Amino acid sequence: MAQGNEFIVRGVTSRGIFVSVDERTVVFLSRERFKGPLIVNLPWDSPVLNQIAIKAEGKVCPHGFRFPNPDLFISVSSANKWSALNLWSPIPLPGSAVNHSQISSFLNVLQSRASAPNELVAAALQAINPDALPRLEDGDETTKYIHQVYQAVQTNDLPALQSATHYLAGRGRGLTPSGDDFLLGVAYGLFMLPYRFRAVFEPASAMIVATVKKRSTLISANLVECAAAGEVDERLGAAFQALLHPELPPDAAIRGILGWGSSSGMDATAGMAVIMAVMKN
Repeated sequence: MAQGNEFIVRGVTSRGIFVSVDERTVVFLSRERFKGPLIVNLPWDSPVLNQIAIKAEGKVCPHGFRFPNPDLFISVSSANKWSALNLWSPIPLPGSAVNHSQISSFLNVLQSRASAPNELVAAALQAINPDALPRLEDGDETTKYIHQVYQAVQTNDLPALQSATHYLAGRGRGLTPSGDDFLLGVAYGLFMLPYRFRAVFEPASAMIVATVKKRSTLISANLVECAAAGEVDERLGAAFQALLHPELPPDAAIRGILGWGSSSGMDATAGMAVIMAVMKN
């Protein structure tokens, strides 16, 4: 972060504050303990944070963020660096016994524990097992394009993948729309399974990142770009490992997914599940 740069608050949530530190980068000042890319975990949770409003401005100082109103300095001098790659590396060789039934089982458990059914998880289930579930209406565009992602990655069809990505990018509400979160999961799945997707990994990832940058929020663009380089929230990384290793208890991973945003964890898991299902074909 360049010292002296002005910043602006892009979003305020119960979990933290999104701060745009320049034209290309958003940092999340988090009240939570979960780690991830572009996250600064605050060591305290002062009520004064509740006075920070969207579009509030300030300056980047040598050791943190200075807000003039309210008069507040948030120090990042003691923040620890964290990388998902220190925990989970790309898998160079096939070694998991995961199959479509196990992937679907994980997604079904996730749906059953959510406060409301998730559209993208339902669409992922339909793409993975089109003959095992009731056919959805032809007008369901989201399901159509998620199935197109599945088929495009399976056949290395980059134009078809680009068409589906164009539809999904920016689709949905919030600071990180649901379509972007799904694409984040796709990008991370491609990165983590290079032996299966070496023919399309680099061009597909670059295309997904570029499309989200053009069609969606700066926050989404940052997070998708990080995922394409293997950097994700620790809850998403744990969910990927839970999908990959169905013999392990999934409860902790599912709690983490359900606690990540309003639906972001479920949306991103749907993207990872679709990629992992392609891996087994």
